[in-house]
Parts: sequence; structure tokens; C-alpha cells
Amino acid sequence: MFRDSARYLIVVALLAGALGAWLLISQGLASPRPAPVAQSGEVAGDAGGNATEVVLVDVEGWYRRTTYERALSTAIDFTLREDLFEGIPRELGGWRSDGADSPMGPTVDEWYDNPEVATTREYRDDSGNRLYFSIIGSRGGKSFHLFEHTALTCYPGSGWRIVDVGLESVDIGDSSVSVQRVITEKNEARRVVLYWYLWTDPERVPESGILSVTLHANVSESDEQTLTSLKDFFRSLFPAVMPWRRLG
Repeated sequence: MFRDSARYLIVVALLAGALGAWLLISQGLASPRPAPVAQSGEVAGDAGGNATEVVLVDVEGWYRRTTYERALSTAIDFTLREDLFEGIPRELGGWRSDGADSPMGPTVDEWYDNPEVATTREYRDDSGNRLYFSIIGSRGGKSFHLFEHTALTCYPGSGWRIVDVGLESVDIGDSSVSVQRVITEKNEARRVVLYWYLWTDPERVPESGILSVTLHANVSESDEQTLTSLKDFFRSLFPAVMPWRRLG
């Protein structure tokens, strides 16, 4: 009897400790202003120097957390709202945006059931490289459309041919994060697309909002050179990978 009671108390203590650790992690990630993080040596500009936000990214949707889930630091408040792009700097590292933001149009509104955000912005660097940074964001039940419509479905629907699909690893300091990669062609154009999903809530609940984030650029020299540009921009958005392990 005494041994059974002792085992029971040990199990209860372990469960309580695990719960306490999870609460500490959750509260730390959910905080809108976590402690400042060290700037990566590869990143310049406001997004690296003032990285005070923490977000979760993954290659799949809220219904399937994967082993590629990562917590990343950023200076940008990615909370889902209509004026989200107003809080995104027009200068990120070596990248600048001088033009107006572009709504994605009625087709995207129809496919995604009128998302709260559906906007694209063009960025260029001093070498003449150009890319497009796009965000579609929804909350609640309509957020499921973010995972129905991806580059794998939308590009063929617009006449593009998929030629390569996989995961792409982006090195950030001593760590890395994986994103989805799609390479597609149409007539004489060849395009590299990177996309991922982003949450500001560690619980990843649809009610808090979900963002589908995409970087896409046409290939001018090679796939590798285009990927290098896209990864450089990604590091300008997210200068560090934070310690993170989901319990359970």
C-alpha cells in the first residue's frame, strides 16, 4: 500500500512539473513584448536590431503540427489586422520597397472567403534583385482555406507548370528553419516560391488568426541565386531562432 501511494505521489509531482514548464513557455511566447534577443550578424536594419516579438512558423496548418515548427524572433507585429502591412518596414536589411502595396484581387477574395489581409509588396536590393512579399490572413473557420489553396494549387490554376517541390532550409545564425519550396514555369518565365504559416499565439488556435506568408521571385540567373535572395530577405524578417519545444 505504501509503495502504491509513493508511486502515485511521484507521478502527480512529475505531471505538475511538466504542466508548470508548459505554462512558463506558453506565457513567454504569448507575451507581446518578450525580452530583446541578440541580433544575428547576418541581419541589418530595424527588423534585426529591435527584434522584440516572437512568432511560431510551420510548414503545415493548425490541424497538423510538425517537427519543423520553430519559434522565431522579429521586430514586426504580425498580429492579424487589416492594417498589418502598415507596421511592416519598407526597408528591411538591404531591401527597400518604394511602390504601393497591392491587394490580391477578387479571385483571392473568393478562394479564401474574403480574408482580413490579402496584400503583396515588392522589394528590391542594391544589386537589382526583386521579390514579392505576400500575406493572406484569416481567423476562425475561414482560415482552413489558407491550407486548401497553396502555391501547388494556385499556380497551376493560373497556367503555371510545377517543376519542383520540397522543403527549403534557411540558415539563421547557428540554427535553421524549414519552409515550403515550389519552382514553377510559364512560357519563358521561371519562378521560385517559398511559403510558410505563421502564428502569434503559441496555441495555434484559428480564433487568434493565421497568416499564410509567401516570398516569390522570378529567376534571372539561376534557381540558387534566386533562393539566396529570398533567404536573405527571410533573415531580415526573422533574425534569430528562439529556444522552443512543444510538450505533448
